[in-house]
Amino acid sequence: MSRSTEVVERSEFARLLTELRQQHGLSQGQLAQASRLSRTYIYHLEVGMRTNPSPHVVRNIARALELQGAECQRFYDAYTRLTGQHVEPDRLSSALLELGELASLLVQSTSYPAHSLDRLWFLHSWNAASLRLFEIDPRLAEQHPKLHLLEFVFDPQMRRRFHGWEDLAHRLVSDFLYNTHTMTHLPEYKALWRRLRELPEFKRIASAAYPSGKPAPSFVFQVQHSELGRLTLRTATTVFTGMSSYSMVSYVPGDQQTLKIYREQGW
Repeated sequence: MSRSTEVVERSEFARLLTELRQQHGLSQGQLAQASRLSRTYIYHLEVGMRTNPSPHVVRNIARALELQGAECQRFYDAYTRLTGQHVEPDRLSSALLELGELASLLVQSTSYPAHSLDRLWFLHSWNAASLRLFEIDPRLAEQHPKLHLLEFVFDPQMRRRFHGWEDLAHRLVSDFLYNTHTMTHLPEYKALWRRLRELPEFKRIASAAYPSGKPAPSFVFQVQHSELGRLTLRTATTVFTGMSSYSMVSYVPGDQQTLKIYREQGW
């Protein structure tokens, strides 16, 4: 059988599985690990060599891909058309908070300045303390919900407030390249990369920034506040189990002077 014939004969379910896996930025091996299946099994599903997986397997794949709402129902419907079997949705799924809502809730519930990031590092939600810390107009944060962390750091107005901006920029770009290296095939990543390359100084920094291994979970930098003076901050990143689409970055005091200022602010 030729390769072209194989592709034509793939079922809707097989094509959709490949499409969803790629959209969610997972390799076949990563999906296999997350769904407790073998990579060979995932490969066979995607090329149509296995045409009758169990509902349990399909539900595990949906969980591993974090499918929700209409996307999940589309996946289940394709499975039913392939096998004639039905998949019962997880109980209470309609009552659960969306992951974005949960991320916002967790950010708002911490007293330290914090924001959430999605997996491509778009700034998803800020708490009041972080808006105060970085002197951001709350209305601006609401009007630009898809602001990217690197766009924020490379902004000419913000750059002047970061002490040692060059080192900070190199560090963040290297970490970004490492954290997103499995997603470079995604259309949203390619669109983002085009946006980032238009930022002043980004191409120069990116050309010299290479991911050197898994980033350290915390680092220290300094920012100049117009009222509070120079603040020494340490990052603390929280990655939630089973919630890989979002992480929370908190900014904790990096020295005694900043700790004193934080206490005066009630953070």
